Amino acid sequence: MTIDEMISILLSFPTNVFFVPCVIFLVIMLVDLVFNVVESIAPDVDLFDAENIPGAGLILPPILSKVPLMVALCVSFFVGSIISFYLALALNVVSEASWMLPVELATIPFTAYLALFIAAWLLKPLAPLFDKKKSFAKVDFIGLKGRVHSSLVNQSRGEVVVQHNGSEFLLDVRAVEPEISMEYGDEVIIVAQDKTTNHYIVAKNS
Repeated sequence: MTIDEMISILLSFPTNVFFVPCVIFLVIMLVDLVFNVVESIAPDVDLFDAENIPGAGLILPPILSKVPLMVALCVSFFVGSIISFYLALALNVVSEASWMLPVELATIPFTAYLALFIAAWLLKPLAPLFDKKKSFAKVDFIGLKGRVHSSLVNQSRGEVVVQHNGSEFLLDVRAVEPEISMEYGDEVIIVAQDKTTNHYIVAKNS
């Protein structure tokens, strides 16, 4: 089989139902790796919220809800493209008659269902890396001491280095008192966190 013949099958029905979206999602995933587009637009979107759907494990593999959206979509459609490609080859050997169209239509849900479970099997080793429930606990910086890392800290900008359990954390901070100057090397204490801007409020440790 030549490259042209292979591309022709990939772009013909029903294989193109899986191959074209696979290419689209692959491009989106590559762009997202650089610009983090998907996370900024829809940070809380999961592919399948299978855990909250009764009996969903029989229809949709829950593993797919534990990996990034674009990864799950890309791998699922890629596997679907491979399955559909070989099914198309087999059907072409059997017959090229017009009655094969209903058969080809019937292969689409079968291919999609099989592709989801194969993709889930392939992605299973990666699931713990993206499982939010197994992620490390966040450090509570409130009340910890640190040292000013930037040239100064005021009510508009500033950075502080905090040591916790042998690790160093660089935090974006703001001053709680405008009249008190905090410069590089000064010791400060973290008194609060601004949830809206995700920065910390610090005061000079006297």
